[in-house]
Amino acid sequence: MMANSTEFTFILQPSPLGGVGVFAAHDIPNGMQLFSGIFKPRKMKISDIPDTFRKYVIYLNDAECLCPERFDRMEIGWYLNHSPHPNIIKKDHGLVYAVHDIKKGEEILIDYNHLNEPECMKEDYYK
Repeated sequence: MMANSTEFTFILQPSPLGGVGVFAAHDIPNGMQLFSGIFKPRKMKISDIPDTFRKYVIYLNDAECLCPERFDRMEIGWYLNHSPHPNIIKKDHGLVYAVHDIKKGEEILIDYNHLNEPECMKEDYYK
């Protein structure tokens, strides 16, 4: 059985895509489960979240979303950048896996279109 990621699997660094990104601190094999035990979002009503923070949530439906446990101490998974050619994918039950071998230093990327975000909240660069 393949080991899951640990707190030493990822590191935040400036991203060539802009802002901050998540990078592999060591080689990650295809199929490895990522962010297990690290990413623990909470469910909230969208109406309870200030507008400024709504772009940092994962929409479940028109009324509810998953968000960081605390917006002032966001876990590393919230810093994932978008790519139409991601190296990770979210599968059943929100579990995330590497879709190919990822080399040390490579940025970890996900396709935001698979995060159930309402069309009206999507930004132009990934519609």
